[in-house]
Amino acid sequence: MNIFRRRLMQAAILLPVGIAERKAPRALGYLPWWMADGWRAMPLALLDRVVLFDAPVLADGTLQSRDWAQRAVGLGRHAPLEIALTLLNEGEFERLFANAAVSERLHAQCVRLLQEPYIAGLHLDFEAYSAVAPQAVAGFRAWLERLAERAEGAGKVISAFFPASDSFAAFDAASARRIAWWVAQLYDAHWAESATTGPLVTRSEANTVAIPRTRARLAALGVPRDRIALSVPLYGWEWSCDSATPGARVRGKGRLLTFAETPSSLMPNDRLAASVLTKRHGLRRDRERTPYYAYRQGAHWVQGWYEDMDSLAHKLAPERGAGYAGLAFFPLGYDQGEIVEPLLRWWRSTPT
Repeated sequence: MNIFRRRLMQAAILLPVGIAERKAPRALGYLPWWMADGWRAMPLALLDRVVLFDAPVLADGTLQSRDWAQRAVGLGRHAPLEIALTLLNEGEFERLFANAAVSERLHAQCVRLLQEPYIAGLHLDFEAYSAVAPQAVAGFRAWLERLAERAEGAGKVISAFFPASDSFAAFDAASARRIAWWVAQLYDAHWAESATTGPLVTRSEANTVAIPRTRARLAALGVPRDRIALSVPLYGWEWSCDSATPGARVRGKGRLLTFAETPSSLMPNDRLAASVLTKRHGLRRDRERTPYYAYRQGAHWVQGWYEDMDSLAHKLAPERGAGYAGLAFFPLGYDQGEIVEPLLRWWRSTPT
């Protein structure tokens, strides 16, 4: 090894953690607080980033802690840790960022978190699917600018989840540059409150969450592909509905499916496993290879939809090898290793 190369390697090792890791992760996993105690059974060795999900932002600008300082003990040996700050609708976003005193309180809470030695950065999961008031947008962008400067000074990063919304315009090109890397929402093409049954991930551009539409939103902000990780759902939804046909009208809110069975000690209330129910009721697929099952229950039908290796490889094939940074799995622990490991191997292999 020549002396110039040796000095470059030494310099890289000495860089602060935040500066050295500004590029998007190749493999990221969201670890939910309700599954956190089972982290030792999860494939953390395959990941180069773990996002602790979550620290909800409360109405007064404070953060719900979830006791992450205790839960994270031992986790940081496997991958750098970030905490997801969550605001999950436009009303919450407006109440927070249109009020200077409340947003200042959140800023102070975030600065304290960035000083925690176990945290490599903060992950903003601020979602809305309708337009928000211009005053709130301006307040958010000013807040983000200050926070990003504090993170950089601490050698840490601010990353963000990018919701699949044509209406939510919290970011512009300038504020987007404050974000070190992004997770693009590719799931929830159908969700718990959907009017009809269907896939979680789709390429059909009639759907606002379609993969090409999400890609285009980030491209319009000038975000390069190598700063974007693409989200992968490890869950699904089961609905009571009118028929066995895809797109059937649903008859109420959907029930959560995990891909595989999860430990009852960690998820005592959500015991529906898609892979188990498919074996019981039979595997069907739609035109995009999405797996689902259907069976009659009294006068109505039940359909359960999720994603598996076949459907994900089919739907993500155009993005594979196209310069995107990697994949982001939500949430860890729902697949018992049946999707994360094989999908990462497929993603990293040479496209044919």
